[in-house]
Amino acid sequence: MKVICNRGALLEALNVAGNAVAQRTPKPVLQCVQLTAENDTLTVAATDLEVAIRYNDTQVQIEQPGRTLVPADKLYAIVRESVDDTLSIEIGTDGGSTQATIRGADSHFKIFTQTADFPPVPDFEGEADFELQGKQLKQLIAQTLFAAAKESTRYAFNGVLMVVKGKKISLVATDGRRLAHASGDLATANKVPKDGASVIVPAKALGLIDKLIDDPEQNVGFQLRENQVIFHTPAATLTSNLVEGQFPPYEDVIPKEADKRMTASTADFLSAIRRAALLTTEESKGVRLAFTKKGLLLSSRSPESGEAEVTFACKFEGADVEIGFNPAFLTDALKVVNSDDVVLELTAPNRPGLLKGGTTFQYVIMPVNLQ
Repeated sequence: MKVICNRGALLEALNVAGNAVAQRTPKPVLQCVQLTAENDTLTVAATDLEVAIRYNDTQVQIEQPGRTLVPADKLYAIVRESVDDTLSIEIGTDGGSTQATIRGADSHFKIFTQTADFPPVPDFEGEADFELQGKQLKQLIAQTLFAAAKESTRYAFNGVLMVVKGKKISLVATDGRRLAHASGDLATANKVPKDGASVIVPAKALGLIDKLIDDPEQNVGFQLRENQVIFHTPAATLTSNLVEGQFPPYEDVIPKEADKRMTASTADFLSAIRRAALLTTEESKGVRLAFTKKGLLLSSRSPESGEAEVTFACKFEGADVEIGFNPAFLTDALKVVNSDDVVLELTAPNRPGLLKGGTTFQYVIMPVNLQ
């Protein structure tokens, strides 16, 4: 194998594929990237057995096709530190061992390659089951991924539920204290089951596909398999195992009726929450929201820091109510609302609130007890 690469394009390929390289593993092969040179393309592949990435680099000149396994960290470091516009990679043997030689204008490096079998990294074959425009998918991920549990014994909480039905797609995430639901329209729906489909995608996989979308106007293709989901962009393919377990019935969690309703500017409400939270601490991290016909009074109190009060003008309908929320949970949602105005619906101080941004984003947040 011998290939001449544009250094910048190769660095991008290694950076993307490197997200799937295992950091700690007893299997050295999982700390490698697989380089495959054929058909005027250098494919860089990596897997940690949970997710796998294939990235196609077309800014190459292939002088001899072939395939090899190279330690990912060593190759990435060499390419990153190089000052050359182009680099050549050639595979050869020396003293019975196989090496990858990377040459620049004034430097060359030899890296020992791996000979072990590399786990299969699936490719995207045939047409997509359905497609979603890149910017639409990035928005859905931004509006839900933050609410997924970081670590939970209920494994379903560590992923994001993806529901497809007809030409609609929804993503849902929860950590048990809040729930984010975002929906959008599919670009194509070639093989969506008549009754729809729902799978739980690992949070890591969604975070990676968000990084792989380099052209928001291009569609992202999806294929659902028995225990895997495959995402495909023009440059890359990402395969992920699905999360096993039962996702909670999220429709039952979203409040259906509310007799109290606030409407306000999204940016202004976010600013008011942030200011009211300035003196909160880990021990007293709640913000009290007191709603009346005159508007909203936000306040917080901490024995260690002091007190804060913010008066906020808004439209409020219903009986007066006071309720406490974790301000970080509110700001997380307000930062991803893509509408100018936001609606907060309430029923009682001990019942969850429902934040709505436009017609496609809903966010359920549990109240906190304020003494």
